[in-house]
Amino acid sequence: MKVTISKFQELYKISLMDINEAEKSALLVQEFTGLSESKVNAMPLKKFNSLCKSINEKFEKYGKELDEKKPQKYVAVKGRLYLLEYDLAKPPMNAGRYVELATYSEDVIGNLHKIMATMCTPLKFTIKGLKRKEKNHKQVAEDMLDIDFEVAYQSCVFFYAVFSKSIQASATYFKTIATDQAKVEQVLMNLAEFTDGFITAKWYRNLKVLA
Repeated sequence: MKVTISKFQELYKISLMDINEAEKSALLVQEFTGLSESKVNAMPLKKFNSLCKSINEKFEKYGKELDEKKPQKYVAVKGRLYLLEYDLAKPPMNAGRYVELATYSEDVIGNLHKIMATMCTPLKFTIKGLKRKEKNHKQVAEDMLDIDFEVAYQSCVFFYAVFSKSIQASATYFKTIATDQAKVEQVLMNLAEFTDGFITAKWYRNLKVLA
C-alpha cells in the first residue's frame, strides 16, 4: 500500500501519542487502512497483527541505512511535473529562504511537504522542451502531501546532504547576504546538528563537496 507524506505524518503523530499500546495500534491500523473504528475492531486478529507489522516496518525502514539508489530528479503528482533541485546553497539563494529551510528542519517529518516544496520547481511542456514555471509554495506543498513518503524521505535526506556540504563551502556568501549575522550562524549550527548522525547512506559518504 502506498504511504503518502500526509498519511505518514498522521501515522507518526499517532506513534507519539501518550496512550496504551492497544489503543495506539488500533489507531495506526485505522489510519493506515482508512477503515472505520468498527471495521478495525471486527478484523481477524491475524490480519490485524499483520497490518501492525507492516506499519512497524515502515517506521523502522527509514531509521536504517538508505539504499544506494540516487533520489529522483523529477516527481509527478496531481497531473503536474516538478523538478527536484538539490543544491540550493548557490546564488540567488536568499537569507529568508535559508532561514525558512532551517525552520522546517526542526521538524522534518511534520514539515516534509514544505521542504519538498522548497526543493521543487514546477515545469511545463513547450515546443522547446520543459520550462520552469512560477512557483506558489503553498500550492506546491499541498501537492507534495500526496507523493510517496519513501520518495520524499530519500529526496529530503539527499537534499540536506548536498545542502550541508554546499554551505560549508559557501558560508561566506550566506554571511554577506544576511541581515542578522547571528541568525545565520545559528542556522548553520542547526543544520550541522541535524545532519550529524542522520545521514548514513553510502552515497553521502562519497558525496563530493560542492563549490
